[in-house]
Amino acid sequence: MTTPVAHAAAQSKASRALAFVGSFHLWMAFAISLLLIISLAGCALTGIKLPELGAWTIVFLVLTAMLLPLPAYWYEKGRADLLDPALILLWTLLLRLIIPLSVRVAARLRMPLQDSLLGRADEHLGVSVPAIMAWANHHWLGSVLNRSYGWVVILLPLAVLVPVLAGRSKYAKEFLVANLISFAIGIPLFGLLPAVGPWRYYHLPPTPDQTISCEAPLLELRLPGPYILGSQEAGIVCFPSFHVAWAILFAAALWGFRWLRMPVALVSGMVILSTLTTGWHYFADVLGGILLAVTSIALAKRLMARMDIRRA
Repeated sequence: MTTPVAHAAAQSKASRALAFVGSFHLWMAFAISLLLIISLAGCALTGIKLPELGAWTIVFLVLTAMLLPLPAYWYEKGRADLLDPALILLWTLLLRLIIPLSVRVAARLRMPLQDSLLGRADEHLGVSVPAIMAWANHHWLGSVLNRSYGWVVILLPLAVLVPVLAGRSKYAKEFLVANLISFAIGIPLFGLLPAVGPWRYYHLPPTPDQTISCEAPLLELRLPGPYILGSQEAGIVCFPSFHVAWAILFAAALWGFRWLRMPVALVSGMVILSTLTTGWHYFADVLGGILLAVTSIALAKRLMARMDIRRA
């Protein structure tokens, strides 16, 4: 007679635990697990070898072991307000580790390069990237904009940390969901419409960074035969521009803080313009990044609203 009672008690405890954690974190756990499975399967199917898989696994397990005790501790203490940000930071780290795999898998599809398509699109729109670069090279404002291109690596962590530290985790959650949606849309688009960059279409000499971080890794990924994954970062996505998408997602994440709106808008605008003044992207990439960001934000807000209704 005690077995049904114990079983019912266990079910009740599990239900309370799931309710305490929340549907958002359960959804994130499922989404990130699915992304990891797809990425690893894609590596196997496209011939990407992971020679340092053992080392990466150790790093992953160590980082997880370092981070998991924190949400577990707050769960035991019944502090949902602190469990929430701890899990948000965990999901952010896992996404940071997994996404580069997905991008390389998309590049291995070896679809025809679309630099001519994107370059002609710019010409039809009346935008000349070389003319914008020439202006930037002879104007102080252009020099400032060029320096802002690398700011995106700072903006992304801030989009999570500022809302979490300010006790407004909702904005960080929307940012994470919007990123997942943008990856789900943008990475397949990159796989179908790969491109090197404007320097290829306009026959301009690439900068050392453009060669080392973009053109060389992309062309190497497109070679037949196995590809051995290294630890070097590679910014190989041309269309749609994730620099543009991330700048807008960053602004959306911090827009709820009124006192930050002006600096956030300024910084985001500078990053977007820098994609053209530095010659890293076509104008078509910028338009694609804007559309991607707007779509992702709208869908993220809708998903979050549904989760809030169900929780209520």
